[in-house]
Amino acid sequence: MLYPIVGYSNYASILWRLHYAKLKFHQTAPLPFDRAQVQPQTELFCYVIKQLNSRDLAFSLVGIARNVKQRITAIEESLADLLIWNIFETNKIQDFEGQLHLWTVTAHIVLVYVQNVCIALSGILNTINIKIASFPGSIYGTGRDWLMWLIGQMLCHVLNKNHVKSTWSDYLVLLDLIRTLYSDSQPIPEPDYRDFQSVVSVAAASNWYFLTTRVIPVIAASTQSNSLPQYQTPNALYLHVEALKSLEDRKLSSIDDYRFYISWNIVGNDTKLNSPYMDTLFKVYILNTSQSIPASHMSHNVFGPSEGIPYRSLDAMSAHVKCLIARQYYSDIISKNLFNPTQWSMVSPGGVESFARLLAYPEVEQDRLKELLNLTDTIINKNWYLGAHLLAELFTFRLHRIPTSIRAQLLQQFSGILASPLHAGHPQLHCAIQNLLLNLILQFNCTDLYNQVPKLIDSKMLQSVFTKESEEINKVFILCIARSFIVTGSESMPVPWCTEFLTQILQITPHGWSASTLETMPTFMAEWYRAHPINDIYRDIRARVDDDYKKLTNSASLANEQEIVKHFSQPTNTTCLCVFLKLTIEDRPLRSYINTFYEIFKNLLTRSMNGHYRTLAEYILREITLQQNHSQTFMQKYADAVVLMATRYNIIQLDRLLLILFLRPLEESKTPYVHILFYFMINSNTLSEIIKDFGNIARSISCDIWSMKNFHEKFHCEYIKKNNERFFMEGLIKDYLQPSVDRYLPTYYSNMCLRLLPIFELIINRMFEHMPNARIVDTVLPIAQNLFRAHAAPVTFLYHTLFVYEKKLREKSNFRQSLIIGTIGNIYHMRKMEWCFSNNFTSYLENYLRLDGEKRQLPSPVFNLRYAIDLLHKLFIFLNSSAPIYEKSSYEYNIDWRYNEFANPSLQLIHCLAIEIFFYTGQENFNPWKLFAEPFITADVLIPRTHFLKYLNAMGLLFSALPEYYWSQLFERMYQIFEHPLLLRCSPTDIMDLLNFRERFCTHTENMVCCFVAVVHSIWLHGSISHLQPFLHLVQTQLLQTIKTENQLLLAFQLIGPFLQRIQTESTKLLLEFVIVPYDLIARVDNHQQSFMNVDTIANFLYHIKYIVVGDAIRDRIETVVNNLHCEKLRSRLHFLCAKTDVSSSIHSQGSTAAATPSSTTTTDTSNANVPSHGQIKSATSTMQMQYTTASMQAQPYGVPSQNIQQNFQLTTNMTNAMGSDGTPQQR
Repeated sequence: MLYPIVGYSNYASILWRLHYAKLKFHQTAPLPFDRAQVQPQTELFCYVIKQLNSRDLAFSLVGIARNVKQRITAIEESLADLLIWNIFETNKIQDFEGQLHLWTVTAHIVLVYVQNVCIALSGILNTINIKIASFPGSIYGTGRDWLMWLIGQMLCHVLNKNHVKSTWSDYLVLLDLIRTLYSDSQPIPEPDYRDFQSVVSVAAASNWYFLTTRVIPVIAASTQSNSLPQYQTPNALYLHVEALKSLEDRKLSSIDDYRFYISWNIVGNDTKLNSPYMDTLFKVYILNTSQSIPASHMSHNVFGPSEGIPYRSLDAMSAHVKCLIARQYYSDIISKNLFNPTQWSMVSPGGVESFARLLAYPEVEQDRLKELLNLTDTIINKNWYLGAHLLAELFTFRLHRIPTSIRAQLLQQFSGILASPLHAGHPQLHCAIQNLLLNLILQFNCTDLYNQVPKLIDSKMLQSVFTKESEEINKVFILCIARSFIVTGSESMPVPWCTEFLTQILQITPHGWSASTLETMPTFMAEWYRAHPINDIYRDIRARVDDDYKKLTNSASLANEQEIVKHFSQPTNTTCLCVFLKLTIEDRPLRSYINTFYEIFKNLLTRSMNGHYRTLAEYILREITLQQNHSQTFMQKYADAVVLMATRYNIIQLDRLLLILFLRPLEESKTPYVHILFYFMINSNTLSEIIKDFGNIARSISCDIWSMKNFHEKFHCEYIKKNNERFFMEGLIKDYLQPSVDRYLPTYYSNMCLRLLPIFELIINRMFEHMPNARIVDTVLPIAQNLFRAHAAPVTFLYHTLFVYEKKLREKSNFRQSLIIGTIGNIYHMRKMEWCFSNNFTSYLENYLRLDGEKRQLPSPVFNLRYAIDLLHKLFIFLNSSAPIYEKSSYEYNIDWRYNEFANPSLQLIHCLAIEIFFYTGQENFNPWKLFAEPFITADVLIPRTHFLKYLNAMGLLFSALPEYYWSQLFERMYQIFEHPLLLRCSPTDIMDLLNFRERFCTHTENMVCCFVAVVHSIWLHGSISHLQPFLHLVQTQLLQTIKTENQLLLAFQLIGPFLQRIQTESTKLLLEFVIVPYDLIARVDNHQQSFMNVDTIANFLYHIKYIVVGDAIRDRIETVVNNLHCEKLRSRLHFLCAKTDVSSSIHSQGSTAAATPSSTTTTDTSNANVPSHGQIKSATSTMQMQYTTASMQAQPYGVPSQNIQQNFQLTTNMTNAMGSDGTPQQR
């Protein structure tokens, strides 16, 4: 089965489009589809639903827009099956942590759909009731408790979100389910309330008590119902229910154990009853009280509790309670205190951390993110530093998986803050917002970014996102656009919006690129930039700096100080930082100029400093590149002077300067000097000590720093103690003038090393573009990788770097392996990545991480056929959930995917396996196509026959995650297959049987030709549309001369037929090129043979292309080919292709012409024709609807009418009904 991975295959979701109610493919074309192809695709849909964060793909599958509140019963049934499976799976798990993880993941999946009001809780429970009733005996064990815990999580939340007025009967089904599951005759004893497991143990009693005392009586009273049924408490829950009654009477006012949260969960919507619990929680974790953190732990005006609400406590709360806390914190703490600096101390680190943790829950995220977006608009209008800085930190360091639409809005809003002259003069705020924008851009999903830019252009957001003050941000965005073209495989397919986008950006901020950077961009982008050079406005920068330097140093007395300050403070003069650097390098005494510089910088801080930073960067580059003496002493002196300006005098911020330095365009011969300067900078005593301190703190923490129990005190404050960053010239004035007024903004997460993370990403990319001296790479990489322990997405960065610079790194195995081992090694244990790689690679990596004295002599792993099959086996095992995934030794154990880099485990695994393959590139005899694809073409015995299709699916997924170099041999092999003797010798009457992979595989008579077609379909299905484009080149350059027979023609149709719908959806231009191919090939074959045997098959295929896909767009070409055909029979069948008719009417206009039109063989499922849309997204129909559950049928001999063209040209690897679950043929 060829199934998608959530978050990875979204762009191809149209290939799996189903009817929202019946879960059937949209078979609207008038063709006789196989019976199994019009059956409900329940297995496919359940496979998607069970993956984490599957909402978007699931909605796309059933064609429902996200903003449409439409109940989807198919989702309810799938979730009910998932919950029942969880009940029995839980009873097999002995470890409580494994149980907790299983059900928190499941709760996340279910709540996502509840949040969108696309399922009814009563529908799920009713399905569970019906299915459980058919099970023999009672269901015991902890599984039933966890089910009740999950239901309790969303019970009250469903009440609030339900737009349809509930009736008490909707909730009686839950009471029935509880009575069914808890039919024990003896009461269950009370648990130990100091343990989280107590929340689970009393969940059933909590639900019962909540429904019978809070929900059903209220609903019955509102409907004036007198027939409210009375349910007696089950014997098993008697002690628990009595305990809940006593808890409510006691009115807990302290958080001594989990009874506090159990009692709170059953309160409901009553404000008075919620208030005491809320006050207690806020007092402990959120509000600033007299028990503030010690002064030694204060960082830039931050006071109050430092530890957020524990994760276990949040899991113990129901969804409704979590929403109440988030709403209360936003309204009472953030909104009220945001514009009142005297009350800002109320915003404690613990409160901010608690709010950030709450935003990871789906029931909280949607509403609160909208409020934060609205709050950002208010901050911009009121020019408020505190709020802008807080939100910048929150979005940068605590919200990593931000939805694409919200990410684009944040870019627009915070770019406006950065460009505003009212905010530009605050360097601390500028650094925070610049860091946010860099992270927002660099962490864009490549596919999402590729699809998002046209929307930005259409919505006219470019003017607000890309401003004149943000040249570097604009350039980073362009680099990410280039990366998205490469990673999605679209670099060979320039789109109109891209040149329009580049033109607008160039008009806003004129910029250029180094030649080495252009080489790594898509060809069309590089050519566009070469055709649009810019003028060098910094040609005379050295002369201007020398002139201003003389004006400063040659002043006879301080009487000229006012003139000097006025001169350097002019908006057009940006040489002040350069002059200060020159003074520092020449060792001139600064005492005489301190007051002057202080006045100058004080004036400059009232407006943007971007121009000054760019001038400084250009001056440094020209000084180090034009200097004749490039000795180590000279470069060291420059590097030390720049670092001192940032760390000692506090007049510049190093991250701002480095961003500009590494994005300036340089000639190829001058680029190495930038890397040399950075090498000396990063090895300077001051900067290396700062990074070392950060690394030591990061290494001392065993877990991911974002999931630390007390990040603020144990990480942030520990770093601030030694390296408290300054922004307002404190180092310049401390020995000569009085300290300035404290203007610092409260800092909860940020520091210089964390802000350097995105800068190091760009620096590493620039290094691989130019490939500097190995000594520089060996020095910079370990330092960067040490910082990457705190990186939000290190694996994604590593994968993108290896993908984009694959050509550059192909022959540089040392650089590539150092990058992989160093990056993965620093996060390997911390992020529990043992499950992501093969055993061979894991052993190699763990040996590398040992201390020098403990390392063993291990041979370097050899990537052979066995190794490749093992990787496919790992992916197959994972995707088919046949591993003990919730045991201590499993991949998911103790990994909280709500805070993980990847949306789900499948996504992480496919990236990590691709990285492992990158590691071995260049090894002797390493041939990816031969190792991964050829075993399927030859049906190698190493691939288990019973799981052949699932291994094939894994192979297609893996190739789709790799650059073209790894799968480019596909087309060389395709050329060989077209000349294969088996294909050439086969009789035309048997060709469709020869190409029928399903039938051949079931009867153990598969051949190399049909297996090759299956391999191609697997790769093209999962890959991007660019995987298909080389087929056109192959046809034009080689196949037009090779294809001379009808068998070869039908093989070409078999390859491209299933993908015409996808091409139609994604690229109209490419579609017009593809639909011409069949006619060119027919004309070629017609010249080499006198007649065609499969006339009906060919006619059906071509008529379907015209009437469903392309219409009259290529009518002239069709007329030319058809009118010149020598085969009279084929020409008469294709006669109506030349008729210019309306598509909707022409399909049925040919009457009973045998097989000449699709109408003569119509047996399509029309049950969906009159179903109302209900907010459905209309999907286009096409020639070859992709099918995934197809029945095996015998190929009919020539002459039999009603040839099943959809069977003949469908995706050849779909064979569920033709094979049993074990892979053996079923009796038909």
